[in-house]
Amino acid sequence: MALRMIEIYHKSGKADEIDVLVKDLPILETWHDHLTDNNESVTKVLLKSENTESLLNTLDNFFSTGPDMRIVILPVEATLPRPDEPEEGGPKATDSGKSPQRISIEELYQKMYSVSGVSNKYIIMATLASIVAAIGLLKNDVAVIIGSMVIAPLLAPNMALSLATTLADLQLAKKAIKTNVAGFTIVFVISLVFGFFMMVDPDIPQIASRSDVSHFYIFLAFAAGVAGAYSITAGVAEALVGVMVAVALLPPLVASGLLFGGHYIYEGIGALLLCLVNVVCVNLAGVVTFLAEGIQPKTWWKAARARKAARAAIAVWITMLVLLAVAIFFAQKLQ
Repeated sequence: MALRMIEIYHKSGKADEIDVLVKDLPILETWHDHLTDNNESVTKVLLKSENTESLLNTLDNFFSTGPDMRIVILPVEATLPRPDEPEEGGPKATDSGKSPQRISIEELYQKMYSVSGVSNKYIIMATLASIVAAIGLLKNDVAVIIGSMVIAPLLAPNMALSLATTLADLQLAKKAIKTNVAGFTIVFVISLVFGFFMMVDPDIPQIASRSDVSHFYIFLAFAAGVAGAYSITAGVAEALVGVMVAVALLPPLVASGLLFGGHYIYEGIGALLLCLVNVVCVNLAGVVTFLAEGIQPKTWWKAARARKAARAAIAVWITMLVLLAVAIFFAQKLQ
């Protein structure tokens, strides 16, 4: 049971109001402390992570966060004594009696925004993943290819783009697109250089399999997108799930760069088409999963705008997928 500590900093005198608001919510414990500075107080609430969003929405409906109030969300590693499970028929987090089995939208957004930018670490990891993947493909070494996918930083920017689409958040979308373009450019250029200077054989099984698009890879990419989005919303370890997303994106992109660099243009186009199909499927699956998890803005007008944006994005992704499928069909006919 993942726990959160919610610290609510407010002007003294609001503690009783907060107690009234949270008494019907499935919280585990509440504390009040008076701060000596500026006549302020802090209310600390211990609860399960999936109930965080319900508490935040309740507070937001009655108080406006700003100069007079700030809410801080902290993860809790453990607490003693151990908290008891809520009793049957006890307070519920939502009117339907079900708590969303995920972290709050605020936590999700902050997490995605902070890890989706272009940083020195991102550039280094993308570079290393490209080098390792290129060597693995050229040597037909599956273990080396898997190692490259472990370190490939491809999960965060793609999931950030899916989240930005779901929330109709232009700022996050721009940041995610910039990071994706930077990462894909690094991977492609490095593999292109490898292909130019190394002996590339398009018949190497690990390369040949990435230049032949099949419907199985589409299912793989869609499953990777669902797994990526679900791992993010559930707040579970993302390292292994990131490998699955990298399976769909990294090897085809590296294979295309190697093939183009080795002057195997037709095979390179096949690998690039596979990569593009996988990018579309991963992001489409991410948007669908976020919508299924109930991710949407809190205010009704923003939620309406977000639903419209999500529908438009899904239509665009599906259109792109159809166009790519048509391109793949004609490419196979010309083979």
